[in-house]
Amino acid sequence: MIFTTGVSIAIGVVVISSLAAWYNTQKISRDLADIKEKLGISDIEVNKSSFFDRD
Repeated sequence: MIFTTGVSIAIGVVVISSLAAWYNTQKISRDLADIKEKLGISDIEVNKSSFFDRD
């Protein structure tokens, strides 16, 4: 019984932590977009060559 309760609490903490990390990532992404807009930086497509392009 104690083991099951401990595992349930651990899973709950993990789920809440993953949601908090996802939210934080979204917030950082929005903040970076705002900073880019203020600095006048436009999205530039970067064409990186791949190993598979040289086959």
